[in-house]
Amino acid sequence: MKDKIRVGLCGLGSFSFVVANTVQRSQKVELVTCYDPVAEKRDITSQRYGITQEASYEAMVRRSDLDGVLIVSPNKFHREQTELAAAHGKHVYVEKPIANTMDDGRRMIAACGNARVTLMIGHVHRRHAVNRKIKQLIDQGVIGTPLSVEANMSSQQGWELQPGEFRYTADDDGCPGGSLMTIGVHQADTLNHLFGPIKSVYSIFKHVAIPAPVDDVTATMFTFESGLLGYIGSNFACPRTNWMYVYGTEANLVRNVRRVDRAFDKERTQSIDALSTLDIYRRGKSDPEPITLPIGDPMLEEIDEFADCVMAGKQPETDGHASLKALSLIRAAIDSARSGMPVKVEKP
Repeated sequence: MKDKIRVGLCGLGSFSFVVANTVQRSQKVELVTCYDPVAEKRDITSQRYGITQEASYEAMVRRSDLDGVLIVSPNKFHREQTELAAAHGKHVYVEKPIANTMDDGRRMIAACGNARVTLMIGHVHRRHAVNRKIKQLIDQGVIGTPLSVEANMSSQQGWELQPGEFRYTADDDGCPGGSLMTIGVHQADTLNHLFGPIKSVYSIFKHVAIPAPVDDVTATMFTFESGLLGYIGSNFACPRTNWMYVYGTEANLVRNVRRVDRAFDKERTQSIDALSTLDIYRRGKSDPEPITLPIGDPMLEEIDEFADCVMAGKQPETDGHASLKALSLIRAAIDSARSGMPVKVEKP
């Protein structure tokens, strides 16, 4: 068994630097080459990381010295690029969401399954120490019976959208759902992980402030199959926020991630875990009790797990089926916002 896998990086937008920087910290993954249709981006990435570059994505996946690809491209390309990688025997890591549509996501799962290669989706937020701790406390019965959950993840990045960028349009060739698909999907995956499948959704989208012709404020209410009630808010026009309130019969949990908006291509030296807080409000007590959290490296955990899955044939925690659960909530919210009616969530 090898102790390291060799990968190519596809899609060289701002978040690709986060992925590439993480690979540099890994002892299990080696970044070998890169591809983007924009030659300038290839040059910058090639020089920054001392790697080669490819003139086409197909040339990358045809390389016999690569084990897999890390796909950080616009959502609409995920299916095509995954299918081509799988056809050439390459393992696939795709940054969230799995795709823009459920059909594309299912086709990606089928392609990798038929080729017997790993498909892993980059839902890193469920790996944050604070979210791991919330799940532990719920599973241990510390909060009693969960009653409801509220979460919000928003940012100012909508003000920066420019014509020609894939998030500038809200159709399936762009980024349907706007901020809910882009960043709210993190909460969707985490809540599915914490509380199980979601049954039905009612959502309202509005275009309020940003120049781009996409809805920049979203509010989504839903019912879990367990009967638990939930809410996700997400917008593209306010200072960054990332919080969650979990309400239980014995205690409430309040999670907050303190992080300002900043470009992803700027080096981040502080772990997201160090910026996270978790307080528990126990029944009968007025003051919150801070919960101590470990400081880890969630992105590195994710990239290293991808390598472990490739080398040992393991199943990723955030595989295609898990990721379809998050996407199904977003698609149901889109349908609800368009119709003005509650919508049942499609089964993955």
